Amino acid sequence: MTLDLRGVPCPLNWVRTKLALEELRPGERLEVLLDPGEPLESVPASARAAGHDVTVEGETVTIVRR
Repeated sequence: MTLDLRGVPCPLNWVRTKLALEELRPGERLEVLLDPGEPLESVPASARAAGHDVTVEGETVTIVRR
């Protein structure tokens, strides 16, 4: 699943990411497209803090639900 959150301000981008993650089963992946700066820093950090596996490539954050 891919979620395009470019143009969505913080913390709403994390809220939408979290809701999308809740729809996934453990082990499934979510790709999130984010704006540079605060969104690209806070969403991955929040996902890691929630216990998910996170990788960042450019402006794409890949989260594997745990």
